[in-house]
Amino acid sequence: MQSSGGLMPAADAARLPVHVVESGPAAGVIGAQALAKRIGLANAISFDMGGTTAKAGVIENYEVTRAGEYSVGGGIMVGSRLLSGAGYQLKVPAIDLAEVGAGGGSLIWLDAAGAPQVGPESAGAFPGPVCYGRGNTQPTVTDANVVLGYLNPQALVGGALPIDATASRAAIAGKVAAPLGLGVEDAAHGAHLIAASNMIRAIKAVSSERGRDPRAFALVAFGGNGPLFAAGMARALGMTRVVVPPSAGVFSAVGLLASDVEVHLSRSWRRLARGLDPAALEDAAAALEAEARDRLTMQGFPPARIRIRRAATLRYQGQSFELQVGFAAGEGPDVVEKRYGAEHERTYGHRAGTEEPVEFVTLQVVGTGLPDRPRLPDHLAPHAVAPAQPSRPAYFGRALGWRDTALLARSALAAPRPGPAIIEEYDCTCLVPPGATASLDAFGNIIIDIEGEPSA
Repeated sequence: MQSSGGLMPAADAARLPVHVVESGPAAGVIGAQALAKRIGLANAISFDMGGTTAKAGVIENYEVTRAGEYSVGGGIMVGSRLLSGAGYQLKVPAIDLAEVGAGGGSLIWLDAAGAPQVGPESAGAFPGPVCYGRGNTQPTVTDANVVLGYLNPQALVGGALPIDATASRAAIAGKVAAPLGLGVEDAAHGAHLIAASNMIRAIKAVSSERGRDPRAFALVAFGGNGPLFAAGMARALGMTRVVVPPSAGVFSAVGLLASDVEVHLSRSWRRLARGLDPAALEDAAAALEAEARDRLTMQGFPPARIRIRRAATLRYQGQSFELQVGFAAGEGPDVVEKRYGAEHERTYGHRAGTEEPVEFVTLQVVGTGLPDRPRLPDHLAPHAVAPAQPSRPAYFGRALGWRDTALLARSALAAPRPGPAIIEEYDCTCLVPPGATASLDAFGNIIIDIEGEPSA
């Protein structure tokens, strides 16, 4: 799996491992794209939260966005040149996503000024959260969610992982609540909100900081912890719909199954767009396209199962950064220039006048080898877990306090159910807060429709 979202031969991955650094997060976005196409959701933001990190990507008009370089190793991993400079720059194609150090294992701690912080340090899988009983004494986001009643206080993973809720409560009380002079549940809820605010940074990095209004997108939530946080984060961003697919906890693996073999090629091509011979653009793009077809043919794909997409990066002459726009065979430089102006205005909020020269910087093609049959079934069957009891108390902040919260199986949402509710599954837990309504669509996805702030 490449960071760009396509599959590549194992021998190529061994020879060029830089292409697979962000393969896992990329697979999640591809899974969200496949889901979006299946249910007719043109615009979506993928949100993948696991044990140590949270990732966000954009699907726009059913297509993922890609960048020609991205940063790793900084406080926030970003895949766009709009936010370069964090960590190490990798100049290879990648899905344009953002990643922050926030997950279920992220440690809750107080900084030198006594302010509460969450992450980026994590307890990892071992020793894991305090409630795992493996020797960790520093509370984590998972411990906070156990205290709040969002996570099963007896066991997770269908009963295979025992949980010590008393230990979680003691850790939050001693390490967070007492120093801050707060009640245990308020300290835990504050940590939950801090974790959510950290992850909202990632969603903003791929939406509003790219000139996209997140309110125009649905949030596709997955990973072991994504469905637990998604509805609250969506409400904070003004988003009104959350989609939680079946097998949400392992949905990046689903994305691997949905991925196609891809060849990404690019070449430097510095030319001013104004007055450029259309034949020169067509010849240069066609040469890249022929190379991509040759590579896919060598991997066994017949011509009928090869698809080619063309793109170019352009900038106003003198700029340091480029933007990518797609174009089709036969479209000339004037069409590409106009498309660049529209993309510049959408991303930055303005475009230059017609007298400002626009220049091509690179030409790119993506060759895709299409499968001979669908890789995914029409429906993904969730690993159902029957609730052990009909409800339990859950805490939703000082305004709403403790609420008796229904515990449901996914199948119980065949008829819409208002929150608060918790859907417990083998691989994840989905939280439907007060003021939201959950239902199932025809493909078994949980659809959470979110109203404004819930009343107390």
